[in-house]
Amino acid sequence: MGLFFLIRNALSEDERLEWFGSIYNNPYLVMLVFVGSEILFGIIPPEIFMLWSFETGWIGPYFFSVGILSIISYAAGYLNYNVGRLIKHNSGFLKSRNKFVRKYVNLFTKYGGFLVIVASVSPLPFSAIALLSGAGGLDRSTYIKYSLLRIVRYFAYAYILWLVQR
Repeated sequence: MGLFFLIRNALSEDERLEWFGSIYNNPYLVMLVFVGSEILFGIIPPEIFMLWSFETGWIGPYFFSVGILSIISYAAGYLNYNVGRLIKHNSGFLKSRNKFVRKYVNLFTKYGGFLVIVASVSPLPFSAIALLSGAGGLDRSTYIKYSLLRIVRYFAYAYILWLVQR
């Protein structure tokens, strides 16, 4: 995010459009990159897309677009959770009788909900934690309930960005 502010302040609008115009002005490409990032372990911080939304207004009013982004992020996490469950049910590794593996699967089952909460409200890669939650056997209702904090995080960060950008 610091890079975004640095580029914004160091380059004129014309220079920024020359460098990033083909991506920046293509909302379908930006959304494709966002969805891909959210599915592939949150490679790009979502705040960059919030700032893009704030600057362009392509999706709609700022807080509406943040709502759309947060729902996409939540859905990508749920998709990864289900992929993790598939891995758990189809992987002999997690069903192993190995004491080391069983120990950590049991620990994740016991404390995995806390990890989902932390990943939902912090910069930890949410999709990766969602995948681990499914593979670690975290209860579906627990995952769904705790991961709703992801949406709260988006609006809290969006509000802070909105205050900074005003």
